[in-house]
Amino acid sequence: MAIFDELKSVGKVLQEAGKIEQYQQILETQKDLLGMQKRIQELEKENRELREKLEIKENLYYENNVYWVKKEDGSKDGPFCSRCWDKNKDLIRMRYYSAQKWSLTHYDCPECKNTYLA
Repeated sequence: MAIFDELKSVGKVLQEAGKIEQYQQILETQKDLLGMQKRIQELEKENRELREKLEIKENLYYENNVYWVKKEDGSKDGPFCSRCWDKNKDLIRMRYYSAQKWSLTHYDCPECKNTYLA
């Protein structure tokens, strides 16, 4: 970033001129700016995650004991575990199993082991 380069340049001049107190102020300012930059990145990440959850929530619907996400083309994605979503707001895709021997099809959640018979 340009501001860090400028502070570094000013700091070098101050250090060479023997202005230790002012040089230390520049170092503190750099430290503060780095902290602010980190906080901004954290907030941007949190904002992105909240927007994604909001979008999911707007397109999420409950059907046959599981959740599905309605896609833009009208199709659905899922199924997703109802327990994991209801308890933690975690959208966990359920795994598909088919036992042809008993003509049984089911889904299970890899996280909480919840089972849904299809």
